Amino acid sequence: MTLSVVIPAHNAADTLAATLDSLLAQTRGDWQAIIVDDGSRDATRQIAQGYIARDKRFSLLVNDGAPLGVSAARNRGIGATEGRWLLFLDADDTIAATFVDRMIGKLEANPRARVAYCGSIRITASGRQRPPWFSTAVARAPFETLARSFPLVVHGAVLDRALVVEQRGFDVSLRTAEDMDFFQRIARTGTAFLAVPEPLALYHMRRGSLSTDVRAMLADGTGVIERAFAVDPRVVHPSERHAAGADPVAGSKEMAQGVNALWCAAVDVGQGGDGSRLLMALPDRRGDLAELCRQTIVEGLVFGAQRLPDELPHDDPAFVGRVGALLHEVERVAGRRGLAEQLRFALEPEIFSPHRLTDRLVVDGTLLVRQDVARLAPIAAEAGADRMRVEFRSGARIVGHGEAPALGGFSAGDVMRLALDSVGLAELLKAGGLVHRPAFWLHAAAAAARLGLGVATAKLGRRAVPVRSLRALAKAAFTDAALAATGGAGSGERAMASLIADGRAMAERTVPAAAERPAEPTPAIGDDRRAYWEGIYRTEDPWAYGSAYEQLKYRRTLDLLPHEPIGKAMELACSEGRFTELLAPRVGHLIAADISETALQRARQRCYAYGNVDWRRLDLFDDALPDGLDLIVCSEVLYDLADRAALAGVAKRLAAALAPGGHLLSAHAFVLKDEPGHTGYDWDAAFGAKVIAETLSTTPGLALERSLQNELYRVDLFRRLEAHEQASAAHIEQTDLGPPPEPDFARHVVWGGAVVQRADVTRRERTDRLPILLYHRIAEDGPVDLARYRQPPAAFAEQMRWLRRNGYHAVTSHDVARHLSAGRPFAGRPVLISFDDAYRDFHDAAWPMLRAHDLTAEIFVVTDKVGGHADWDADYGPTAPLMGWPQIQALAAAGVSFGSHMASHSHMAELSSREIVLEAARSRAALERALGKPCRSIAAPFGEGDERFVRIARQCGYESAFTTDPGHAALGQDPLRLPRIEVVGGWSVEAFIEAVQAV
Repeated sequence: MTLSVVIPAHNAADTLAATLDSLLAQTRGDWQAIIVDDGSRDATRQIAQGYIARDKRFSLLVNDGAPLGVSAARNRGIGATEGRWLLFLDADDTIAATFVDRMIGKLEANPRARVAYCGSIRITASGRQRPPWFSTAVARAPFETLARSFPLVVHGAVLDRALVVEQRGFDVSLRTAEDMDFFQRIARTGTAFLAVPEPLALYHMRRGSLSTDVRAMLADGTGVIERAFAVDPRVVHPSERHAAGADPVAGSKEMAQGVNALWCAAVDVGQGGDGSRLLMALPDRRGDLAELCRQTIVEGLVFGAQRLPDELPHDDPAFVGRVGALLHEVERVAGRRGLAEQLRFALEPEIFSPHRLTDRLVVDGTLLVRQDVARLAPIAAEAGADRMRVEFRSGARIVGHGEAPALGGFSAGDVMRLALDSVGLAELLKAGGLVHRPAFWLHAAAAAARLGLGVATAKLGRRAVPVRSLRALAKAAFTDAALAATGGAGSGERAMASLIADGRAMAERTVPAAAERPAEPTPAIGDDRRAYWEGIYRTEDPWAYGSAYEQLKYRRTLDLLPHEPIGKAMELACSEGRFTELLAPRVGHLIAADISETALQRARQRCYAYGNVDWRRLDLFDDALPDGLDLIVCSEVLYDLADRAALAGVAKRLAAALAPGGHLLSAHAFVLKDEPGHTGYDWDAAFGAKVIAETLSTTPGLALERSLQNELYRVDLFRRLEAHEQASAAHIEQTDLGPPPEPDFARHVVWGGAVVQRADVTRRERTDRLPILLYHRIAEDGPVDLARYRQPPAAFAEQMRWLRRNGYHAVTSHDVARHLSAGRPFAGRPVLISFDDAYRDFHDAAWPMLRAHDLTAEIFVVTDKVGGHADWDADYGPTAPLMGWPQIQALAAAGVSFGSHMASHSHMAELSSREIVLEAARSRAALERALGKPCRSIAAPFGEGDERFVRIARQCGYESAFTTDPGHAALGQDPLRLPRIEVVGGWSVEAFIEAVQAV
């Protein structure tokens, strides 16, 4: 049996039949159901036995004594299950007919998955349904989400039976919140939760259930959250990332307990109680507290009253009074002046005056506005308002909230932009009246024509256009049409544009401009090999032949020269004559050849003192070789051949060019393509030293005499055999590497070998998500309280080595924004490595390690603090130094990307809208002026990027913004709300791998 369903039942005679009927209605039938009668005194057992008689997939376990509770009943049922997968279905709930098919099918399609969860619909006692609910946060960050809340229903998840047994099922000490506790422990193991975003679980709300006992829920929920932020010895094999508890940076324990208490208080008010005495502190300042409180209160009232929002008794003065009293108490425990008035405005439709809604109100500097999406209208400025919050409705239904700086009036076009950001195009097309505007269709038709032309052009060029990309482009076209049809900017947008100009002017007065840099020459790419190599040699010594690594390799190559006199020799690919200068005194006559005339000119100048050198421009792959040679030196050139057949052909030509008894001296590096598990260069070449040596060794007439080998390269001396001569055993010598290659070349080396090659996964794999890693410092020292923000250099090096060995390549925020806007999957295994604050130890410690593994990073700079110290950390001890402009400019020239971390590193709540605009514009202009290149990315300090900040960032010209919300970035996300994975100091490499690879 594939799925086992455990159904605890206590006095469930009124509901059990509907639950069991929902199982019989399944479109997929490989399930069994264990009904656990927990001391029922009604007809529960008889109903269960009737279903068993009808269908042998049902079975019954009975407890004839006192009820042991739902957790004990579920645990007993687990012991009787046989399926690979488990579902816990209470005897008063049901599932959709496609539940088993969709959930098990999803799990079977993802062999690594151990948990899948779906959406749900809550159904009142009268049979009315709430809108479907599905939490994306659970998939993005399971443990951090479930540590603070429970946005699931217990029968909305299917779990691996072995995982449930390992974690010992449900905690029987809990009367309520046992489901939150159970899933929290499952998530603490690091198990990924596979999302099935369909409302397949139906939750029936009934008075008198344990889940409406508010005091039990408050006590148990508070305890469950308390345990989530500490070590939980009950969890078997916890993930190292979560073993010590939830991350307070993502939201404090006290805030989570406060929100849970607010929900319980609202449930109590919905049931007729007072509720206010159940409240706890709401201390956090991240995010939109008013909206969080509104949602929590509405959900609690609905749950307590067992009614939908439009059924709440708003005409009952006692009920309205209790809600009003609760709001004032919420303002007190939150310490947020004006919160009660904001909540009263937000709750008017459900509670206070549903038939006479207030259109606008100013509360403590915030302009509150209510608009119907079918009748969007301009919004006039309001004296004393710093920010504006718009509640968008479609009739009686709230469809979104938008927040923006209140710097002046908003035109209809401005309001449309806010609605598009907050509500979405689909809702506006459906309910917003756009489809009835001729101007919209004129602009949409023009956009569609442009889109069609682009697709046709792509097809003519035989380029595929993914469906996801077409959807993204179509959405962008309709969005532009909606904006074009509603007019230009109002005074608020013009005021913001003026502030942006002021911010840029401030940067121009205070930040040194970048020095003019000559454009780097780009080698010609194509079939013309001569042109390509001429492009390479526009830069002198492009391969660092003067480095200690290359010079030692030259000496070792010379040591392998045969002892007998060498009359006629040829050096292929002599480049600029570094080795030629050493070889010429050792031979009678030397032909030095290269494909590049520029390289030959430099070689002639270097070796002008040697009259025995004949210089030739020669393409080894096409041009004829002289014959009768006593020695051919062939170093670092055979990788460029297309395949092994071409290599075999060149090997035969080399052998034919040698006189009998002549020698071929070959020096080449190891390449991962030959032997992925061995140290080598990760070049996209057909082969490296191993295959070259094997091919030469099997070439008729050639025999290996001596070979000097180390971790990175081998130098081989082959001899052209005389007629009928038998080859002797070769002398193989292993040696140490000596000095490593220069950093620009060493970055292509994967030390110890690779698990997979970048080029292979880039060709083979496509993904719609990527990890964005968040670091701060790479250092050992610093205040104890900031240890989580410091990664020891050795640990960072191990993490980067793992990324490199497993085929990851670094991308920039610009790359991510382009893919997200086009809906185009990423090739290979992308990772974005970000650093906040621009500490000096990035330059000193992190960058050398990143470069060594051919990775780069994006650094978010606090532009007013450049060259100073991280004074925002002064309360914790000595502050760490930050990079200066010369260091930032040097890193930018080396390929590091930079974004804004604002100008002052202030909390967003402490800044007015005007100050945020000035800082966002000034910091962007400062980076662009100092680096001489566009700055398109921003990260709010402390992760405090609320809706107002996002809107300001967009207006200031940023194309991507980064949060501290945990999880992977994925196609379909807003590029201005990208989550990141904070790499916490002290993580093992196993914890790092788990975070990067999380489904």
